[in-house]
Amino acid sequence: MLLEKRKLVSETTPESLQQIADYLCHRKPVVRPIFECVKVFIRLHESGVFTYARHPSDLGTRVVSARDISSRMNCPDRANIVLEALEQVESECREPWPFSPGSSSWTLIEILHPEIQIAGYENDPAIIFRKAVRLNHKGEHSSTALTEKIFSAFDQLLEEDFSSMAFDMVFDPKLQLENISGSGVYAQFTESLDSMHFLADGKDIHAINGLSSYYKESAENLLEGVCSNNFSINNKNNPGFYFTFDDNDYVVRPKSFRDNKNRLAFETKPAKKPFSIFGMIR
Repeated sequence: MLLEKRKLVSETTPESLQQIADYLCHRKPVVRPIFECVKVFIRLHESGVFTYARHPSDLGTRVVSARDISSRMNCPDRANIVLEALEQVESECREPWPFSPGSSSWTLIEILHPEIQIAGYENDPAIIFRKAVRLNHKGEHSSTALTEKIFSAFDQLLEEDFSSMAFDMVFDPKLQLENISGSGVYAQFTESLDSMHFLADGKDIHAINGLSSYYKESAENLLEGVCSNNFSINNKNNPGFYFTFDDNDYVVRPKSFRDNKNRLAFETKPAKKPFSIFGMIR
């Protein structure tokens, strides 16, 4: 998979987390909400047709078709949804596509649909144009000011009404967080952090067994509070958001969502057949 590398806020150092907590709770940053979706990278091949990628092996010179990508989905319904979404992109975006044929810039889209759901809330059918990047042979992302400028042209291209189509098409949705200084979320976190520093007596909190687990719990409580004060949906159904701080990309994903997702995935996992004892010598 062509995964994006972001740091989990809950796994940062105490010093960094206190700065991030102040940023999220008081500075009203603009963040990007996360959706349960199917992610696909697209570019216009030099032959003039779209080629797609979900794995580093798709990044060569050959054309990977929409049907190739959709056929990899683990269920027929999801395969049909992905194929329909990619065919809509091809029919609506081929002519105004801002990147030239043969360009090495890939555009990331996120395909949303009620059937593409595990623990999150139910999304309306939509295609999100999230960003444009260069992908090396390992699938690692990089971008330039020029790439971002060209990608911004999608903002105007997607202004028209797509409500009559199977999927709405949206340009990079964002959300501005509220100043939640009166909620007690930040104060509770900093009080816990001060107590941990006092007990650590100058030592690394992570190196002290009991404090390490308490620190992680305090960090998770902070992020639960940030999400519950900024989103109208229950945290157990909220995939979270990501943001940039001091040139680093971070992701916030509520623990209650992760736990709920793991529980649902376990419940829907096919049960293993009992081991057969026939033919065994006892």
